[in-house]
Amino acid sequence: MKRIERVSIARVFSDLIKADRIVDTGEMEYWEKICTKYAISKEMEVEAQHITFADALKTISQSQETDLKTDFLSDCQSMTISDGFCTHSEALILIALIFMLDDKFQYSVEPISIPRANFNIDMATALYIENDYDVTTNNAIKKGYRTIFKELQLARFHFIYLPKIIEHYRDTDPKLFHRILSFLAPSMSAEGIDHTYNSLLKMTTGTFCKDLLCNRLGITDLRTTVPSLLIKIGNSFVGETAYANYIRIEVDEAIITTVQSFIDRFCEMLNSDVFVVNTSEERDNQFHFHGFYKQLLDIFLVRRNIRSAIYINPYKEEIYFPDIDSKAKGLHRRERALYALLLCQGRDGINFTSPRSAEALERYNRRLKKFQKRYSAIYEMFGGDKETVPDLSIPEIRRPIFSCLKRSLKNLQSLYNPEDYNVTKNSDGSFAVHIEPDLVFVNQLDNEEPVPLLKSEMYRRWAEEA
Repeated sequence: MKRIERVSIARVFSDLIKADRIVDTGEMEYWEKICTKYAISKEMEVEAQHITFADALKTISQSQETDLKTDFLSDCQSMTISDGFCTHSEALILIALIFMLDDKFQYSVEPISIPRANFNIDMATALYIENDYDVTTNNAIKKGYRTIFKELQLARFHFIYLPKIIEHYRDTDPKLFHRILSFLAPSMSAEGIDHTYNSLLKMTTGTFCKDLLCNRLGITDLRTTVPSLLIKIGNSFVGETAYANYIRIEVDEAIITTVQSFIDRFCEMLNSDVFVVNTSEERDNQFHFHGFYKQLLDIFLVRRNIRSAIYINPYKEEIYFPDIDSKAKGLHRRERALYALLLCQGRDGINFTSPRSAEALERYNRRLKKFQKRYSAIYEMFGGDKETVPDLSIPEIRRPIFSCLKRSLKNLQSLYNPEDYNVTKNSDGSFAVHIEPDLVFVNQLDNEEPVPLLKSEMYRRWAEEA
């Protein structure tokens, strides 16, 4: 058996013992037997505390050792009842092990461990997620929502289907909803409250997964997820960092059958048929502010560590970051036009390093003239005069503009990876803004809502000056 497999076994057993927050004599005696059986040393125990539950379970499930998965699962089940009782929290971990390691269950299951600072919901929450809207699965959920919700609820799981929450928000009086949002985030501007309100009502399962979980919160494991249930099964520490552990179970139009199979097996492990079931649900003019509901609102209202969009409004001469409710301050038209130019240029940026050879210098001068024409076109959109546009080819003019722009953007500390939003110098000497084009939008006179940069009038004018 490989060392990493022994370390992984130690990690999973450790989480299983700690699941009910009680460590007793029977569990310690069984733990000694496990260490002997799998040759787990004290050094391996220490090493196990520095890998995630998800990585450990994946390692065990992919092992080529004969009968390891079967023996390991049997040992986990025996460990759980060593004190004569299987708690709900222990059953949550066991169900993950069973669905991952027992060949009888032909479901596509993946364990995921996420830093709790990034995303943390209540234990036994079953959240429906998908990267792109799947018609058949969503139709099945809408048709069988009550059955799915009640099946999970009777086993003390809470089913979260985002469209139901958004439907409730849409049915709420807009003025009341605005007052609630303003109460929860009193420092947010009226413009920020409006943006939050409109963004919430437009939220879908796909945009929630891609824009919020992946882009804003950095949970890249879910970037390409198919329709699935993301189920919270526990918490643990990896080193000094708190993690939340989940399993992702793929579902389709037969989601009710999958849920029933999951719940039937889960309830078999519990010692009691009597559960305390949480029956609270959101009602008219009432909002929950706990668990996932709080997490969802906090993503919009707590402006920290966020991957924000960028709104360029040349007619108001504004650069607005709606997801953190902040505007770039202390800038003049020349800096705003330069930032818009760099966003249009993308990752290629602009290089002002003068070459030495005459042939290369001629190409460099032609390229600078093109940049200057593009800058003039955007500068004019911001209300400037083409005849008085600053000449970026002159270092004494260019450097103060760049310095002012970078100094202003440096103050936007609520952003996730704020350096991506600022002007940086590439290895080849080019100045660029390393932000994804799909996060940049431009306000136009003929549209109430900002349009994507690549479809905007600004980008069209920039492209015409090639």
